[in-house]
Amino acid sequence: MENAQITTWFRYLPVTMKSREWGFYVLDAGYTLIPPGTVYPPGKHPDDHAFTWENGRTLPSFTLVYITRGEGCFETATAGPQRIKAGDAFVAFPGEWHRYRPDPGTGWDEYWVEFDGDHARHIMDQRDLSKSKPVLTVRHHDSIVRLFLDMTDLIRQGQPGFEHIIATQAGQIVARMLAAHRHREGDGDEAALVRRACVRILELQDREIDFEALAFELGLSQSGFRKKFRRVTGMPPGQYLQQLRLNRACEWLRHERLTITEIAAQLGYESVFYFSRLFKRKFGMSPSGYRREMSETNVKDEVRVHSSLAGAS
Repeated sequence: MENAQITTWFRYLPVTMKSREWGFYVLDAGYTLIPPGTVYPPGKHPDDHAFTWENGRTLPSFTLVYITRGEGCFETATAGPQRIKAGDAFVAFPGEWHRYRPDPGTGWDEYWVEFDGDHARHIMDQRDLSKSKPVLTVRHHDSIVRLFLDMTDLIRQGQPGFEHIIATQAGQIVARMLAAHRHREGDGDEAALVRRACVRILELQDREIDFEALAFELGLSQSGFRKKFRRVTGMPPGQYLQQLRLNRACEWLRHERLTITEIAAQLGYESVFYFSRLFKRKFGMSPSGYRREMSETNVKDEVRVHSSLAGAS
């Protein structure tokens, strides 16, 4: 499957007094899709977070990393070297020396969030998650990847109060991972295979996807993959991809300042006219009409809130 370039996004956040009072706050979050043969870690991170394999690093807060493709190694002072494969998550605990990297032959796709707080430390005090057991067998769950992507979207938008929302999402990620680890299924299970495919489609939704190559990656024929996917999700893979893209378009039309043409391009559509036609077929209105209607709805909601406040005073 085509995945030759590094795709990455991350941001580091200041910690406010309100965030600390919440008891759970996010310090940084991001994702990187790393192809084979890539120098690791790529990108420019702050000096107190940058590390090399030779030196590793120690952080004062929790860092949770989810690997959805590829293999590699995670090593800590307490647990020693741990073999990591797609579907695993691992935690670098506060004050714990650690290092990690993908195998050069596979690369890997990683999603991460760093967080802390009194409530966060209470949540992370689990019998099956500790410095001596820092790896969770999560398998592939597109709901977890969606939470990571939603978190990065909210950080991009920077709307008032987003710090509390992303902290809640980080807590959901931890909860979903612990539940998946405690009730994990085998890789051969049909639903598990399809969930793995859903994660890959979600990750690559902004580009052309070779579904035959994806089927091969899962150890299936193209026809067998299509039948299993439809049986589990109720739709073929191509339709699932279009639904992901159009749902993401709705989010961006509501919250982002991108033009319709920019949204179409970022979602992998070469033609804005084709994108608009698909959007109207699904939602009954054009992208510009949807954005206008959502904007008018938001204004009415604000007026209603101000009126009710004025009446109560």
